[in-house]
Amino acid sequence: MSEIARHLEPPAEATLDFEALYQAHVDTIWRFIERLGVPLRFVDDATQDTFIIAHRQLASFRGASSLKTWLHGIALRVAKDYRRRETRKGAWEPLSSSILDEHRSPHDAAADRQALELVLRLLEQLDDQQRAVFVAVEFQGLTAPEVAELTETNVNTVSTRLRAARLRFNALVEAAGGER
Repeated sequence: MSEIARHLEPPAEATLDFEALYQAHVDTIWRFIERLGVPLRFVDDATQDTFIIAHRQLASFRGASSLKTWLHGIALRVAKDYRRRETRKGAWEPLSSSILDEHRSPHDAAADRQALELVLRLLEQLDDQQRAVFVAVEFQGLTAPEVAELTETNVNTVSTRLRAARLRFNALVEAAGGER
């Protein structure tokens, strides 16, 4: 295959079946959106919106980034829109999560729920840019270059924001009487 023909063909990822894409990433994207601070009552909708956008744009996906990074970028923008809309309405609410293990004892489940609610409240105290970088790296396992791509910033900016977010988050944990 000629070099020109190779560039004209869509990458293998672009021909990926949408259903397979959805099944492979829906849980990760749902948790990402939740951790970015979208109220629980809107997390399903925001996740659906992310995949509707991805479905519409999948044919034009050219592989400039990985599908994982591409989806996280869409989810980041969707979450930001939901947060902005709710903040304007003054209807912001504390977060809670359904990602806890249901098979734990009631005492352990309650302790886990309290710890998770504390973490989510502390994440709310980070600014949007720091929270996005912190959640993407610490909870989603994205690399600094992937986060730079999805936030459309350079790697040094991501590293600076991540360092500041970690310092702020650790200080918030200490102030709340928790362990880092």
